[in-house]
Amino acid sequence: MQQGKREKVNVLFVCTGNTCRSPMAEQIFSDYLRRNKCASMADVSSAGVFADNNRPMQPEAVGVLSEMNMTVRPHKSRRVTVDILQNADIIVCMSEENRTELMYSSAYGYAASDGNFRIVGTAGELIGEDIPDPYGRGMDAYRRAAELITKLCAPLEAAVRKFQNEHKLEL
Repeated sequence: MQQGKREKVNVLFVCTGNTCRSPMAEQIFSDYLRRNKCASMADVSSAGVFADNNRPMQPEAVGVLSEMNMTVRPHKSRRVTVDILQNADIIVCMSEENRTELMYSSAYGYAASDGNFRIVGTAGELIGEDIPDPYGRGMDAYRRAAELITKLCAPLEAAVRKFQNEHKLEL
């Protein structure tokens, strides 16, 4: 957690390429917070362990978000960096494999050396199953990913509230 007085918890979603699951999660969770009138509690972002920078969200992901009646915000993929990780309070990896890749990355090693506390969890810990990568698997795979991401919103909101209370963030 960054030093100094802050009001928001920084939530970071992590997947492999940052063009499917994590940007969908970023937009679905942001929309969830807005609809539940608690958008001011968290800043939400996403990144990928092996992402190429500046790639758009996959068209299927955009299509599924549109089907969910969301206004899809522009997205450019970004690779996990030390700065991105050091800004995060709660990191939600889309799968256990993504968490393992993240934990063994040099970016995470450097970020963790700052001594600040951040939670690194997985979708599986929040909802009992990982979110499978829908890339190249058709619209139904993207719909399934969105359905699972939607399921993790309420437990993640609870985790954000707990983090706020434990770390005395002023809201």
